[in-house]
Amino acid sequence: MFTVDPKSPLPIYEQLVTQIIRAIARGLLRSGEQMPSVRDLASTLLVNPNTVSRAYQELESRDFIVTMRGKGSFVSDLPLDQVKQAAIQEHITTLCTVANELSISNEELYQLLIQNREDSSC
Repeated sequence: MFTVDPKSPLPIYEQLVTQIIRAIARGLLRSGEQMPSVRDLASTLLVNPNTVSRAYQELESRDFIVTMRGKGSFVSDLPLDQVKQAAIQEHITTLCTVANELSISNEELYQLLIQNREDSSC
């Protein structure tokens, strides 16, 4: 279900965080569903268990998962719209930063978004 790209400039734990949030947003992981154990996921992905643990800690700090000592980690019951917004928020922040650097107005940015969405298979 999850993959990592060791050549990516994005740290592996961040790749996992992003993929897990997207899986929740797409309904592939549902509220209350148990996450793979840190050791199992690390073994599957061939990464250090500390990397998976760090991803899980980040997800827990952002309320996407809940960890119960002795039982494991579970998908939290955040509203789906909140999960979807979180899945896209980092991209919006980057887009806005670039638009500001290029002096693109909000109106121009909005038009570019609309045009891009119509031109692609969004």
